[in-house]
Parts: sequence; C-alpha cells; structure tokens
Amino acid sequence: MQWRLLRFNRFDRMAAIYSGIHLKLKSSHTPWPDKLKLARFAWFSPQCIVPNKEQVLLDWITNVLRCFYTKKIDLQQDVVEGLWVYLDDILHSRKLQNMLSQCKMIILRVTVAQIINERILEYKAGPTSASISVVLSCLHAILSSPVLSITYTSKYELLVELLARMSNLICSRLSQQSFRDTQGTKAVEVLLLTLTTYLTIQRQQANMNRVFTQVTSHLLQPLLVLRNLLLVHTSEVDSSMQVWQQMGKDIRGKVDSILQSALFFPDHLQSYKEELLLSSEEPGTKRGPTGKGLLSPVSTLLTKLCAQGYHEPSLLYAMRSAALPLLLKFSLDAFCKSGQNKLVCFKLMTKFVCALDVISELTVRKTFDAENWSLALLALENMLNHCLSVEIYNVAADKINHGEMQFKFYRRIAQFLFNNVQTTIPAWYRCLKSLLALNHMVLEPDLDELLSSVWVDTESAETRVRKTRDMLICTLLSTYSKLRQLPRLFEELLSVICRPAADELRQPLLSEAIGKTLSLCLLDSPPSQSLQIGRMIFLKIQGDVLLDAEQQDTDASLKLFSLSVLLHSVFFSLKSLDNTTPGPIVRQTQTLMVELLGLVKSMLVWLEGAQTSDSLCYQKIQESSFLLTYVWIEVDSLFQNQCIKYTLATTSSGDLGDEGISLLNEVFSKVEHQNVGPLGQFLQKLLAVLRIKKFQLRKDSLEDIQKYARFIADGEKPSPHQCQQLWDLQIVSIDRDSYPAAHWFLVTTNLAVIAPYLPRECLCHVAEQLLQSLIEKHVKSSEKKQALSVSLISEDLLGSAVLTEFSPLFSAVVTGIFPHFMAVLSTCQVESMCPSFLKHRDSFAGRVEDGGASVVSGASSALKRLESVAQEVIASVHAGFTIDLGLMQVERLLDLLQVTSVLNAEAMHSEDYSELFLIIFWIGASFQLCDDVDSSLYMTLLKEIFCFMASFVSGRNALAMLKIVHGSSLLECTMAFLFQSCVKGRFQSADSSAWSSLLYAVQSFIHRTTELIIKRKSRVCINIEKFTIFVMESKAAVAAGKQKKTDLFSVQLLLTSLHTLCSVMTSSFGLNKQLDVTFTRLLQRILSVMGPAVQTSLRNQNGSVLGQSFTVDILAAMVRSELACHQAAEYPKGDIQVFLLHMELYRSCSQQILKEMCSSPRPVDFLLSSLNFLSDYYCALLGAKDLKSEELCLDIFMKVHRLLSASWLSLGELGLLEGSVKKLIDQLVLQSSPEHFHVLLLMLRSSLVSPAVLEDNHREVLSAVIIMKYLASSVLPEMCFKAFWFIAPQIISALVFVVMESSKSATSTSVLTVPALDAVTVLLRQGEGVLSNSQHVTMVLGAAQFVPLEHLSIEDYCRTFKAIHETLFSIIQCHPQVMFEASPAFLNCFYRLVTSIMHEGRQKNESESGSEKDGESLLSCAQLVERMYSHIATAAEDFTLLSSFMLAQYVTELQKVTLQPQIRTRLTEGVYNILDLCVEQDLKFLNAALPAGVREVFTQLYNSYVHYHKTQRQGEDKYTV
Repeated sequence: MQWRLLRFNRFDRMAAIYSGIHLKLKSSHTPWPDKLKLARFAWFSPQCIVPNKEQVLLDWITNVLRCFYTKKIDLQQDVVEGLWVYLDDILHSRKLQNMLSQCKMIILRVTVAQIINERILEYKAGPTSASISVVLSCLHAILSSPVLSITYTSKYELLVELLARMSNLICSRLSQQSFRDTQGTKAVEVLLLTLTTYLTIQRQQANMNRVFTQVTSHLLQPLLVLRNLLLVHTSEVDSSMQVWQQMGKDIRGKVDSILQSALFFPDHLQSYKEELLLSSEEPGTKRGPTGKGLLSPVSTLLTKLCAQGYHEPSLLYAMRSAALPLLLKFSLDAFCKSGQNKLVCFKLMTKFVCALDVISELTVRKTFDAENWSLALLALENMLNHCLSVEIYNVAADKINHGEMQFKFYRRIAQFLFNNVQTTIPAWYRCLKSLLALNHMVLEPDLDELLSSVWVDTESAETRVRKTRDMLICTLLSTYSKLRQLPRLFEELLSVICRPAADELRQPLLSEAIGKTLSLCLLDSPPSQSLQIGRMIFLKIQGDVLLDAEQQDTDASLKLFSLSVLLHSVFFSLKSLDNTTPGPIVRQTQTLMVELLGLVKSMLVWLEGAQTSDSLCYQKIQESSFLLTYVWIEVDSLFQNQCIKYTLATTSSGDLGDEGISLLNEVFSKVEHQNVGPLGQFLQKLLAVLRIKKFQLRKDSLEDIQKYARFIADGEKPSPHQCQQLWDLQIVSIDRDSYPAAHWFLVTTNLAVIAPYLPRECLCHVAEQLLQSLIEKHVKSSEKKQALSVSLISEDLLGSAVLTEFSPLFSAVVTGIFPHFMAVLSTCQVESMCPSFLKHRDSFAGRVEDGGASVVSGASSALKRLESVAQEVIASVHAGFTIDLGLMQVERLLDLLQVTSVLNAEAMHSEDYSELFLIIFWIGASFQLCDDVDSSLYMTLLKEIFCFMASFVSGRNALAMLKIVHGSSLLECTMAFLFQSCVKGRFQSADSSAWSSLLYAVQSFIHRTTELIIKRKSRVCINIEKFTIFVMESKAAVAAGKQKKTDLFSVQLLLTSLHTLCSVMTSSFGLNKQLDVTFTRLLQRILSVMGPAVQTSLRNQNGSVLGQSFTVDILAAMVRSELACHQAAEYPKGDIQVFLLHMELYRSCSQQILKEMCSSPRPVDFLLSSLNFLSDYYCALLGAKDLKSEELCLDIFMKVHRLLSASWLSLGELGLLEGSVKKLIDQLVLQSSPEHFHVLLLMLRSSLVSPAVLEDNHREVLSAVIIMKYLASSVLPEMCFKAFWFIAPQIISALVFVVMESSKSATSTSVLTVPALDAVTVLLRQGEGVLSNSQHVTMVLGAAQFVPLEHLSIEDYCRTFKAIHETLFSIIQCHPQVMFEASPAFLNCFYRLVTSIMHEGRQKNESESGSEKDGESLLSCAQLVERMYSHIATAAEDFTLLSSFMLAQYVTELQKVTLQPQIRTRLTEGVYNILDLCVEQDLKFLNAALPAGVREVFTQLYNSYVHYHKTQRQGEDKYTV
C-alpha cells in the first residue's frame, strides 16, 4: 500500500527527470518501482503530455497484469500489489469520472475482467498475489460505471462466471463466520452490485434457452447455497446489524428473481409438459425438443441441483431441502396461474419430492443421513403446503380423469411417514396435517396408526412439539366433525386405547386445546352422533376394560381411567336437552343415563368389597368411579331442569332427586375410610359441593351441610413450595404437587356455596391460607395466563369483589393479618410500648354470633380497647420510643403492606379498620433500622407506610377512626417523627427520586387527613389550628424564621406540610364564616413562616436533592393562598398589593422562570410547576392592576410559543403540559386588550404561513397549532372574540394547508397532522353559528380525506382515526347543513374510516396479533364507527338515497376480510341503523347489483338484521310517541 502514500508534490521534480514515458514504461531496464512512480505521475500530472495518455496507461497496466498472471514476466509481491493499487486509483479517480461524463472514449479490455474473475477464484482457494479488498474495489468501480461495466455486460458468459465466483466467495466467508468485518461487508456490497447488473442483463437476453443453460450449469448451486447461508446467518445477527439484515434480504430477493425468470420462463412451459406428461404416456418414446424448446429441463435442473459441489454434504443437503420448495413455488407462480396446468405442477412436485433422496419404496434410502430428517420433513411440508395453496389437487377430477394419480402419490407419502415415525420433529406432524387438508381419505386407511402415533401412545415432548401435535389432533377432530364422521373417528380411537399399552403410564388424552376443540365439535355435531359416541365409550368401559380392571389388571385400570375422562368430556360437551328436543333423542339419553347409573353403582360396590386399597389399580378404579358419579349427577340435574320430557325410571321411587342423593351417599359411606389419592380427594370434594347443593334444594338439616362444607374447606396447609406449583386446570393432571392449587381453586370458586356454613375456625383457616400464600408469593405474572397456583388464585380472590360479599370471611382475613404484623415486632417491645395490642379481641366473635346484646357489648368493649391502643400509640411516639427492625423484618413488612393495600377498606368493619390503621401508623411513626440494614430500605418502607395510610384515611370508615383519636394528634406524631428523622440524618443518603416520593406520600397523608378533619365537622378549628401551630413552632420553622443555618431536609419537610395546609384551607373557603376567619388568620401566619423558609431553601439549593420544581410549587401555593385570603377578607379590588407580603420574591421567581424555561432542556415537572406559577402570578398582577401585566402577558406568550416549539420536548411530554398550558392561556386572554391580542394573532399566523410548513419546520408550526386550538376554546373579551372569529376563516385555511402538506409524509402524521386536525375540530365546534361560509367547512372535509391511515403503529393509528372521526362528528353535530350539501365527500371520508378499521380489525395469526391493549384500542375505534352510523341514521330524510351505497361499500369490504368477533359486533350494530333507512326498492337493487360472493355476505347480514334488530326495533316502536 506504499504506492497510495506517494505525495503528488514530487511530480514537478519528476517532470524534469523523466522523459520518453512510453519508452521507459516498455523498457526492461527500468526498475518496476520507477515504472510505477512514472505511471502514477503520468496519470495525475498535467505536465505529462502523451497522445491518448489515459488509454495508453490503462492498456499498459492491463498488459502488465496479463503478462504477470500468464507467467510471461516475474514480479515481486509488493510490485504486484502496487499495480493493483494503481489500477484501483485510476478507476476511482475523479479524472476518469470526468472523462466518462464528457463522453470521451475509454476502453477497458476484457482481459481485466478475466483477471479479476481469476483472482476471486484464486482467493477462495487460499492466499493470493493481490489483496482481495483492492480487487473488489476495482470490481466495484467497474460495475458502478455504465461505460466500464460494458467489459462484463458485453460478454454474458463472463458476467455469469463473475456471479458464480462471487457467490462462492461469499459462501466460503459465511461458512467461516468471517462475514461481518469490513472486508466481508465490502464483498457483500460488490455481490449485490453484481446481482443487480446480472439481473438487468438477463432480462435483456433474447435467447432464454441460453439463459436456462447458463443458470443451471454455473449459477444454480452457488446462488442457492448463498441464499440458504444468508437466510441462516442474517437471522442470527443481533439488532445492531440491521444493515446486514437488509443487504441479506436484498440479495435473496434478487436471487429469487434470477432463478424464477431463468428456470421457469413462461415460454418453457411446453418443454416441461413434454418431459413431465408425454414421457409418462409413451415411456418407450424418446422425444426431442420441438421448435426452440428445452431438452429435459426438469432432469437438467435436478441433476445440477443434486450434483456434488465444493461444499460439505450437510451444507449441500440443507441447500437442496430449502431450494426444492422454493423452486416449486416459482413453478406454481409461473405455470399455475388461474388454475391452469395443475397436472404439470403436480408431476413437477413429485420429481422434487423424490429429489429429497428420502422416499424409496416406502422406506428410507440407505444413503440418507438420519441427521437430515428435520430438513427433509420441513421441505416436504412446504411443498405440500404450496400445492395446497394453489389447489392443484381436485379429488373428483383426479379420480375421473387421471385414475387417482395424485391420491396414490399422497397415499405413498402417508405410508412413508407412518413407516418412519418421527414424533420428536414438529414438521412430521405438519406433513400429516397438510395431507389431511388435501383429502382426509389419504390418512383414512392408516387412521388407527395415526391415532396411536399422534394421540394415544405419544410420549412426553417439549412444548413446541406438543403444540404442533395438539394442532394436528384438533384439525383431525374438526375435519371429521365437518364430515359428520366423528363416530367413525371415535370407533378407531377407542380400539387404539383398548390395545395393550406399550408403556405402563400413557400420557393424558385431553390437553386443554384438544378438550376445547372436542367440545366445539360435539356441539356442532347432531345430538344423535354425540350420544352414539357416548354410548361407544360406555360400552368399552362396561365390556372387558372394567372386568379386567376389577381383576387387578393395571393396564386395564389405566385404560378405564382414560375412557372415563373421555366420557366426562363428551357428556359435558353435549347439547342440553330441552322441551324442543325430539322424543327419540330424549329416550336415547334416558337409556344411556340409566345404564351409566348402573355402571357407577357396580363400581362403587366393587370398591366397598375390595381387599386392598393401596394398589394403583384400586386407585384408578376409585378415581374413575368418582369422576363418573360426578358426571352422572351434573348431567342428570341439568336435564331434569331443562327438559320436562326427561324422566328416569328407578326401581324404588319416582322422585328423581333421590337418585342423585343416594348415589352421593354411597360415595361417602362406602369409601369414607379408604385410602384416597390426590385426584380422588379432589373429586370427593367436588362431589361434596354437589351434596351441599342437593341439601339446599331439599332444605335438609343444617348439621349435614356444615359437615360437608368443613370437609370441602379442610385440607393440609400447603408448603411454600406447593403454593407456587402450577396447575393447568385439567382434572387428569392433578397429582400430589398440583393438588393444593386444585383444592384451593375448588374452595375459592365455591365460596358462595360453602362460606355461609363454615364455623369460625374454618373461616380463620381459609383466611390464614389466603394470607400465607400471598405473603410467600414468588410466581411470575407471565405464568398466570398459562396455569394457576395457590398464590395466583389468592391474588385474584383478594382483589375481587367476591371476597367482600362474604363479610365473616373478609373480616377473618382482615383480623388474620394482625398477628402477622405483630409477629414482625418483638413481644417485649409491644408489651412495653402498647400492651393493649396484645389484649384478646372479642369484636370478631361478637359479630359472628347471633343476638343483639352480644353484638352491642362486643362493639363497646372493642371501642374501649381501641381508645386505649390509640392513647398508648400517641404517648409512645411523643416519648420517642423506637422499634428496631432488621432486614428480614423490613422485607416481611413490605410484603404485608403489599397484601394489605389490596384489601377493600370500604368493606371493613370500623373496628378492624381502626386497629389496622393504628398498627401501621404506630410502626411508621416509631421504627428505626438496625445498623446492618441498607439505608435505602428506610425510605422505601416509610414511603409505603405513608402511601398506605393516605389511601386508608380517604375511605368511608375513616370518620369512625377519628372517634378514637384526634386528627391533629395523628398529624403531630407524624411530623414529630419525620423532623426527628431529619435531625438524626436518616435521609442524608437519599436520592432525589426517593426523597421526592416520600414527600409526596407525606403530603398526601396530611392532605387527606386534614380534609377528613374538615369533613367530620367536629372541632375543626381546634384540630387544624393545633396542628398548624405545632408545625410553625417546630425547630425547623424557628430556625428558618431567624435565617439560621438548618438542615435542608427539615426545611423542605416544613414547606411540604405548610404547602399542604395552604392547599386544604384555600380549597375549603366558603363552608362557613367561622372557618373562613380561622383559615384566613392561619394562612397569614403560615405565609409569614413560608417566606423565610423559601429563602433558606433557595440559599441551600446547591445541596438539595430536589429540583427547582419543588420551590416553584411552594411559591405558586403562596400566591394562591394570598389571593384566597384577600377574597375571603373582601378587600377593595385596588388594594391587593397591600397584603401580598412577598411580591418581590414572586417577581424575581417569574423573571427567572421566563429566563430559564426555554433556554435549554428542562425537566417536565419544572415546566409544569412554572406554567402553573405563571398563571397564578399573572392573576395576582391583574388583581393588583399592575401596569407591567400587559407587557408580561406578551412575554409569557412568546415564551410559551418557544417552549412548545422546542425540539427537546417529545410528543408525550407535550401531552403532559397540555392542561397547564391551557390554563395559562385562558388566564392570559381573559382580560387581554385588543391591541395585544392582535399582536398575538400576528405572531401565530406567521408560524402557519406556507414557507414555515414547506420548510419542514414542524415544531414551530405545531406550537402555533396548539396555541390556536386553546385560543379557540378560551373565553375571550368581546372585542378579542370578534377579532378572532373575523380571521377564523384564514386560520382554518392555514390549518387545512398544514393538514394536507403534513399528510404527504407518514412520519409527520402523529407529529403534526393529528394536532392540526384537532385544532380544526375545535374551531368547527366553537364556530357553530359563527362561521357563516360553508366553504370553509367543506375544505376541512377535503383535507380529512388526505390524512393517511396506512402503515401506522396501533397507537398512532388510533389517534389519527379518532381525530378524523371527531372532525366528522363536529360537522354532523354543529354544521348539519354543510354535511347535507357535501354528503358524498362526507361519506367518502367516513368510508375510509370503515375500511381502515375493518382492515386493522381483521383476524390475524399469532405473529401479527398485537397486545390486549391494542385490541381495546381498535375496539374503541369500532365503537366510534357504530356511533357515527347511528348519527347518520338520525338524518333519515337526507341520507335515504345514499343508504344503499353505504351498505354496498360495507359488504364489499366485509367479503374481503374475516373480522374479530368484537369488532364485527360493533360494526354490525352500526350498519343495522343504516338498514333501517332502506326500503324494499333499495334491497332489490342491492340483490341485483352486488356480485355473487358479496351478495351472499349481504344476505347473511340482512337475515341477522331481521332476526335480531328489526323485531326489537318494531317492539320498541309500539311504545314510541
């Protein structure tokens, strides 16, 4: 590379040295380094004048390289390197580019292309004489120039050779994992350029036979290997390699284009036909090409594809397995358009399947590598799916015209798959699924093998395989259900189940997905078939299976249990009998139920007489009998309630209810003392639930009900490990680990049945289990969707309204949490500080027992106890007693607080509520951490406690708490503890986030407690004055008042409490005069303390962990307090400045805010505080009639305009500022003069002119749009109102221009288009009755049609959708006359909304489907469409003529997509309103004009309209006046 570093300022000296350049370059006496220097000088120096110099030098370097590589001359390595660098410099030189652009003749010899091709081939084999990067750079320069690239493009074979060698080069680098370096990236760029050049030349070739030959001979394997490697490697690169991913995608796209156009050119179809069709008809005849056709194109293609190349066999097979489906897809796209040439494509597919080298007379070829099974099956699956997608297999045509040729081939594939079962590979299942989709008869002969391999005898597999297998079984069930052949399928299934099992324990038959599909299939099947299936299962059980199981045959007992589970699923999926059910179906059901009852009784009798109860056989028979008992009772009860014709003949009694009860009695009496496994226990408790329901219907004795309720609730306390074990809600999966979750699920879902009958001990047991499982919860929330655990069930129960409906149980939960809090604390500390906490609680017992006297006495004693507790808590806090907490205690308290915060405080008894609050208040006001605990946990625990107390004091029971303790005492204890913590330095290590969160929690608690004191209306003045004086006389307040140095945390805590008091008092003015007088006096005293405190805080601002927003919020509260005091005192309006004690402080703060607000990026909380302060401060100036207020108004407007146009503010942050900006603008324009308002309008209009929009100055335009929207909805003075609406048409025109220009770019839709549309909507609404010219409203309609709704994220789409809808709604609501005049434009705009929501709301696959939040957003858009349809329908006389047009548009789009059910429901309800407008003539017109497929959709829509909507509307019309 030393030749690149040669300095050109030496060329002038060389001009004097070198002469006769041409001779010196040819001379053998001139050293090669000198020749190179001379050649470089000659090319770049204008002093060297040689005729046709550039061509001479280019020919010289070409000739030298040719001679070297043909061994005519011998050069050193550095010289060869220098020659290539020199050639690269020439090709990239600006001089050459200028000459080419001036159309000067420069010829690059073909020799250069040949040499480059040889070097690429040489580099793939090993080290070369030249750097590959320089060679590739030369190649890049040649191909990039249209003139120089003629060297390749003029010789097609040379370009083919280059592409093949470049592909092999990239493949070698990909195989060596060295493709991500700079050299590899450069090589890929050159390859992409080569592909682009070649594709252009290939399309220009006139002889496509030549193209086919060249591609198959030289390019087929290299390109396919390259494509496969790129697909693998680009899927492995991380997100930082997006450029590589895009290049890989571009290369694959160009490779596909090359192969498809070269191998499957439409004119080659006849050649394919001759090889594939004619040869099969006349096997002895060898035909040549007719005309200019190809000779055996398929054989040529497969021969080249399967040839052994330079790559490893595994790589070649991976390439082949990926290439065959791809080539088949290309052939289908080329030859099978409009359903033509299906037989040719099928024959081609058979050739490609055989090319996989797998199938050989239903067995695997000996040469096949078993490691390639996954690749081969995946390729086979893809080819079958391609054939399925274009429907090349027609069952009838194949049978009639071709003697079942295709069917026999697919049967051969099916037999091959069953002879070579690969149950660990998902593609094996998908191949069977594709064959099933082609024709179920393909798998019918091997149905038993299919059911055995896929369903019954399958082994446990990984999740991915299991999901694929379940999908195949679900498809199988759905297929036979549609064919009405489910009994045939179950006949084979039962025979497979009853075979001798290969393993002792089979996998469960019914997974969740299979169970749901089976249920749907049985519901869709005729009742007679469902009963037939149930009878078949019953007969299998009654036959040999049960007899063998009773003979202690373990395999038979397992089969018995599987059949029982299957029968359970079938019975629970039957259509219920009702009074309209045909008689034969009822009689068949009766017969089956009687026989099933006899079977169950016989099994229970066997269990009673069994010799041993410990064997697996006994356990399975027991579980089967319990399950079938449950099935019989549930189904029998349902049929009796729904069908009068259903009767059950019994031997002893005609009372139908007795049979179920007697059966339950047998279960509990005969197996009461026998060993029962986990599943048996669950089923017993399930039967106990039924027993209680039967007792409730018969009104039996309460003791029996209580006995069974206790039996259901009782159970061993689950261990922490068992609390986290997941259960998939399937009965068959219940074992020792999952039983606690299943049992807890049974208890919680049947609380309404058992809770009223549980005694106090059981309720406490249930409550304790609920609390314990929540406190020790460690299950991830992501697992909640898939299965349940004890902890997850408890979490759902605690947060639901179900728990609060059972008052005794809820009270047991609340009282049960008290011991957990006390267990955290030391018993000695509790006894010494608050001994009343340890006294026995009688309140719960009093509430549970009956009798008024016990309740009253219990409540009285509880109230006295709580008063003692409150006094002890207050005394201990004032005395400074502390509770020491270690790490484990802190973590336990945080868990308890998390659980307690979920409890519904509104549903608690007042005593429970008060005691719980006092416990947590006492801990929060007394605790301190041990030395070995991290100080950050102190802030965390304290914040959680104050957040909990703040939420508690806002509840309904909070007033009852003030009966036992004064509110001022609670607040004083709180502040005393916090001030003491500041003095002890417990907050010194806190960061800004933790400290601000704590202050916010403390502020919330003080605010809500103070509001509670005022709301109670008892001793309000005393309590608030007492607390206010306590805060103002604190050490922090005294030190701040004397301007002494004090702790900054104490000052900020002081300001927070005083700020909160100011806010509560100012919002409470006007309740009564006494309070107003007291609050005015207290506010004045508070303000006298806050001023010095704020100044102290500002002096120490450098050491503060809080931002400037804290101080600004305090000052804003001070301004509001002073204004409130003035208004309450009813001073004359001109004297407001007399009592504004800190006007200079406010003025300096406003100046600082205006200076810093837009200067640089600022936190959002500071901006919010600043905007609120400016609003309050400007209000104060207006009241004082300050002469500087008008000047300040314009200054604030300009600053706000600059702030909203700041590039560092995101759209989300702008949304957060919206409310504060609106409030400030309303305040500024409330008393604005016409002159200043005119200046404001001019400033905004300058930002909406065309240059600002066209220059993409979006943020400035957006700022003007936002302010204009707020101005339109503000209350303006009369003169300003007239001025604004006088220029409103110009504003609308400017906003319409903004909408149309910004709509041209999808990226600016959410940034500018939607806000501009929102502003126009506000103008249209506020301009009702003011805008006289309808043209401006019509302009808005035209602009709305340009707003893009495609290629947006769901969030942006919904914002855009709602903006357009609100615009249309404002027109239909506020400007109806304009809507009627421009109804076509209005409906076209609305039609865009309808079509877009139908497209976005279509059913999608798993990869396309979004989150649950996205679904809710789309549903809200569909509801808006429904609302618009209803509003359009209210204007019946104006839209009657267009109703058929609207319906035609809707059903046309509906025919194209399958909507999500919720979206379809909303849209259908809206369209029903339009159908109300249609007359008979419109319906006839639609039926005649709509295409066939669309007409069917319309017919279904109209039928549902008549059935569901029209009859209801006619019924309502009877009562309409």
